[in-house]
Amino acid sequence: MTIKDEDYQKLINIAKTAENYLKKRDYLTAYRLYKLIYRNYNELRVIPNLIDITFLSIKKGLIKNRNLKFKLMTNLINFGITKDNNTKLTHELIYHKLKLLRDFKYYDDFKKLYNSCTQEIREILYIQFENLHFLLETEKYDAAEDQLKKIKLVKKGNYKALDDFNIDNNFFKKLVNLEFSQIKIDRTIFKNIKYKYKYIIATSGNYNIFQSEILKLLESIKKVCSRELIVILIHDVNNFEKDKIIQTIKNINLENYIIYFEDSQKLELNDVETKSFYTAKRYLMVEELIKEYQIPVFLTDADTVVVKDIHEFVNLNMQYDLSLHIKEEQRYFQTIIAAGHSLFYPSEVSYKFLNFYKHYILNQLTNKKIRWHIDQIAMYMSYIYIKRSENPNIHNNIDNNHKNSNCYFYHTFHNKYSL
Repeated sequence: MTIKDEDYQKLINIAKTAENYLKKRDYLTAYRLYKLIYRNYNELRVIPNLIDITFLSIKKGLIKNRNLKFKLMTNLINFGITKDNNTKLTHELIYHKLKLLRDFKYYDDFKKLYNSCTQEIREILYIQFENLHFLLETEKYDAAEDQLKKIKLVKKGNYKALDDFNIDNNFFKKLVNLEFSQIKIDRTIFKNIKYKYKYIIATSGNYNIFQSEILKLLESIKKVCSRELIVILIHDVNNFEKDKIIQTIKNINLENYIIYFEDSQKLELNDVETKSFYTAKRYLMVEELIKEYQIPVFLTDADTVVVKDIHEFVNLNMQYDLSLHIKEEQRYFQTIIAAGHSLFYPSEVSYKFLNFYKHYILNQLTNKKIRWHIDQIAMYMSYIYIKRSENPNIHNNIDNNHKNSNCYFYHTFHNKYSL
């Protein structure tokens, strides 16, 4: 179909309008406009836009039925592949199909489709990226090592983030044997312990996070929890802020707590690096706590509400080595394990997980490679490390969320959600 100049300009205008609605998160209007472009101009290149909008609609809860999601996206992809004449668009649609099959854990179908691809298609970077994650999820770690090395050779665009991600056993062995000098952080400790405790609830943040989020977390813990010791890591506050935090905790009559106040100025990190480092540093604190106290440690994001006694949650899952938040969707190396809620028991597997995590973060700090999401990359690498070296028993605590009225705790996403 040949498009006249005036019609081409109309198409461009509709596409720009659709893009603006997409930026505003008006997915239904954006979808309708992209669909109009296809119907009026037979323009197949909008099909990836329609697929992306369908995916976003599900992510935002506009389409809640997963089976419907799979059918909608499969139909769009197959339609595009059938209509296209094996151009780059076909390659992009094959990528979307592989991504969809992996997202739904249809691993046999993924493998069949990937194996049916030509070598030219398999060499496409975003196809390799999906295959890497397929190999990781199916625990084909040797093959995943080879695929990761191949992608890293390209060093292109967003894939450069993989430079911080390593999964081979040689790297693992070298890393855990590295020795590091003590971190240059000044720490002061405040303690108030009134009764015996069976486990620890740990969290972290700065002064602003304490005021807006940690305080609400503490109030929720105080209402429903028993036999807990609360440990709070606060970084980079001045004397006024420190005194205000201590007084606030006294005012809510918190009885069992330890506060670590840390000053990280000697590390000479910028604001983004400091924030990124302390999302990871809390897990170094967990390792410290579990070694010292030899009891379970539940680590939680500050923007969390506790609904039921965490003591019950700890006792309920004692047959496991640890409990992590392992995602069902958006499963990529820097996102598959969310760092917001983790429970560690004093087991050999937990010790090895946390020791590896500590070595990785200290190595990144030493080499000045502290990045955003470094905590979640470290989580996934630690997960793979114990998967390759141990036989871990890992619980997934993903059911604890704001959509589950029977949860023990849920993430508010900075006070956005409630039960």
